[in-house]
Amino acid sequence: MGLTLLLGIYGASMYGGAIPAILINTPGTPVNALTTYDGYSMTKQGQPRRALSLAYSASFVGGMISILALITLAPNLAAIAPYFGSREIFLAALLGLVLVIVAHRDHTLAAAFLVGLGVFFATVGMEPVRLSTRFTFGISWLRGGFHLIPVVLGLFAISQAFILLIGSPAKHKMPKLTGSPFEGLLEVFRMKRVAVSSSVFGIIMGIIPGVGEFLAQFFSYNLAQKLSKTPEQFGKGSPEGLIASEAANNAVPAAAMIPLLALGIPGEALTAMMLSVFRVHNLVPGPKLFQTQ
Repeated sequence: MGLTLLLGIYGASMYGGAIPAILINTPGTPVNALTTYDGYSMTKQGQPRRALSLAYSASFVGGMISILALITLAPNLAAIAPYFGSREIFLAALLGLVLVIVAHRDHTLAAAFLVGLGVFFATVGMEPVRLSTRFTFGISWLRGGFHLIPVVLGLFAISQAFILLIGSPAKHKMPKLTGSPFEGLLEVFRMKRVAVSSSVFGIIMGIIPGVGEFLAQFFSYNLAQKLSKTPEQFGKGSPEGLIASEAANNAVPAAAMIPLLALGIPGEALTAMMLSVFRVHNLVPGPKLFQTQ
């Protein structure tokens, strides 16, 4: 019962974070940051219902494909994970940083500067190997470093709050709403190439320990932009961009369970927490789990 509850919350949060990302330009979870690019743009165009249904449908497709992968391909896919050591994970992370810069074609220098700033902030605090302090300047509360979730949500939420406070009401007048809440359901299946390819990226990134949703997002978003007939629309309300982001996000959770269940290795941060939950219920993830349970 407890495992079912926690797994349900884990999966549902991926789509739930898309709702504020689309409606108020503030991601509900850090991994919904890319959803704001096209989701909020569609809201400003008077199409929040379409954006929400696109996000839901893409989440459903990504989640179902990754669940099928978890059920049918766990032994084979989990065999890939041990080959990814620290070097491979470092190169995957480096590729992710490059993709962040490439995704912002019109603002390459600004994106590169902000990526470098983000890497600098990630180094602040206690160094985990030799326990030396980095860039704390004698301030005790900086030893814990900057945690990802409060930093990402704080930057997006506070900046958007100031935009809404400073701007005049006329600039933020609610556009006339158009479309149906179910408008995007069939639209996702018309763009099945984007949905399926993004789901596959989510599965691959979920299986590799320590990678997770962020890289899956940027991989799928950049691929969708490359293959799109209208790449200039990305970041301005492109349904393909929204589908790519949400399908990849929601494909990761079930895929991240593959190395956790088969090898006892968490695929990303939340599955690391899930590992302790399994142990509380006297289930020890790993190769013997499939033999004894």
